[in-house]
Amino acid sequence: MAGGASPIWISGPGSARGRIVPERILILDDEKSILDILGQHLGGEGYDCVQCDSPRLALDILDRENFALLITDLKMPDISGLEVVGRVRASYPDMAIVVVTATVEVTNAINAMRAGADDYVLKPFNLAEISLSVARALEKRALIVQNRKYQEELESRIHEATRDLQRTNSELLKTKEYLEGLIDSTVDAIVTIAADSRIEFANRGAQHMLGHPEADLKGTPIGTYVIGGAEEFNYVRRVLREDRPLQNYETEFRHKSGRTIPVSMSISMVRGIDGEGPAALAICKDITDQKRLERELKEMTIRDSLTGLYNQRYFYDRLEAEIERARRQKRPLSLLLIDVDHFKSYNDSRGHLEGDRVLQEVGRVILQCTREHVDTGFRYGGDEFTAILPEASQETALTIAERIRELFEEKRFDLLTMSIGLMTYRDGQSLRSFIQFTDSMMYDAKRAGGNRVYVYGVEREGQESPGE
Repeated sequence: MAGGASPIWISGPGSARGRIVPERILILDDEKSILDILGQHLGGEGYDCVQCDSPRLALDILDRENFALLITDLKMPDISGLEVVGRVRASYPDMAIVVVTATVEVTNAINAMRAGADDYVLKPFNLAEISLSVARALEKRALIVQNRKYQEELESRIHEATRDLQRTNSELLKTKEYLEGLIDSTVDAIVTIAADSRIEFANRGAQHMLGHPEADLKGTPIGTYVIGGAEEFNYVRRVLREDRPLQNYETEFRHKSGRTIPVSMSISMVRGIDGEGPAALAICKDITDQKRLERELKEMTIRDSLTGLYNQRYFYDRLEAEIERARRQKRPLSLLLIDVDHFKSYNDSRGHLEGDRVLQEVGRVILQCTREHVDTGFRYGGDEFTAILPEASQETALTIAERIRELFEEKRFDLLTMSIGLMTYRDGQSLRSFIQFTDSMMYDAKRAGGNRVYVYGVEREGQESPGE
């Protein structure tokens, strides 16, 4: 902002007296044009927006005023956006955070997510993406706060009821009835486990979660229902004795039907029902939906939205893991790098929609010609693609590469064909050189006229396989 780092206030609809106060958003960016665009757009959607171009001033504003959401650019003067995210998350754990970053800063965006950001949007962005990201971040934060308050309230009430049980024998029956009614009113599973690891009590939530009536659960070892078995629960009990109550310990339960249920457990030590020996009180929340959401969010960060293949960011992680596995197990690993011949001229003459249709078809061809649950295809960038082929010798990889080249040629997109570079991993080779050598084969194939597969380390007559 010219003339000093002072906030610009934009009041969205709903701020007038007598109406519901809108959720407040602090927008931090060193570009005034971005501030204006975001402020006007989000203000028009009903949010009360404050704009700021200085990280220090933004932190000062947050100390003085309440906000539901912070939108911040990662590339900022004075204090980096990544540092701002870390400081805001540490000081205001309930605040939603969305970061905005340029495409070249994807690694920083991922680091910002690890530092506490709820979502990120890549520049250049469209306003629909911003709206979706803001709504998603606010909803996620609201659910987290609600779940935490619910958990705290539930645990507080249970412990209060437990203390009441110990006050006087004359109140024992009344307190017991109150506690059982309270525990059975929640959908969460609540169980007490005796010192010998057998279940003493299971509420209706536990019966529903595990698929067994209370009579079947009582007296059975808790390890029967924990995926990690008795060994895992023995570990939990050791931690409880040596440290303090476990909060939000994640594990999996086994339902009567055989399916697994991801749960988050809060466990503490209490006196057993018989009054002798310590027992464990476990409150277990079904987090199936949460885990599904986490998987969906992860898929969003590693999938190419146009082709459905994995993206370049995930390619490097996956290739590094497969190289390590090939080294350890002494198994073959092959890599394909694929380029669409003459794509630029086709895209320029036919238009981007037709170009996108070609790229989508390339994705389908790669998926069709590679081995399901074994090989992995990626969009490397533009009209370049790659495929990681674990357990594939040079001969097997060449067969797959030829199948991809031939099937795409059969699609008959004018003169479009494929140039493919192939290399089988050699022990001691670095990830960088593995990619570079495969890439050089692909470019050699293009220079030789395209529509062929070149294999690293094979004589030229064996490297190329031109189309008919």
